[in-house]
Amino acid sequence: MPRLQGTILFATVLVLAISPAVEAEFYISEFMASNHVTLADEDGDYPDWIEIYNAGPAAADLDGYYLTDDAATPAKWRLPSTPLPAGSYLVVFASGKNRALSGSELHTNFKLNAGGEYLALVEPDGVTVAHEYAPEYPAQTSDVSYGLSSDLVSE
Repeated sequence: MPRLQGTILFATVLVLAISPAVEAEFYISEFMASNHVTLADEDGDYPDWIEIYNAGPAAADLDGYYLTDDAATPAKWRLPSTPLPAGSYLVVFASGKNRALSGSELHTNFKLNAGGEYLALVEPDGVTVAHEYAPEYPAQTSDVSYGLSSDLVSE
């Protein structure tokens, strides 16, 4: 019996090793760089916000991904473990409050510039850009979000 269990274990490991990994497909689908009355955080403040979309075929975890407003500092703010189902969105406040606790409201250590600036989601290696608004997004209007067409994020 132990030999059979070892064979089953080996076969299971082999199947897992050759199965293709599910690639995460995260995008910054929308953001608001001048939020005055649209979306409040848990403190009752109206900070800027960034929405991340999982366009992948399965749930994926944002653990180790980064958000940045500085192309020279791609690993500026690290996301904690945050499972995101396929086709789902996550709002991260760009408040400067620097809160990164799994299961809680998330706040970056930077704020967005309504005049326009670089914005990117960076993969866990701290270098590879998953999605960016470069060289910078255009000047923003108060309480008007900016982002991708729903056709682009649902393909």
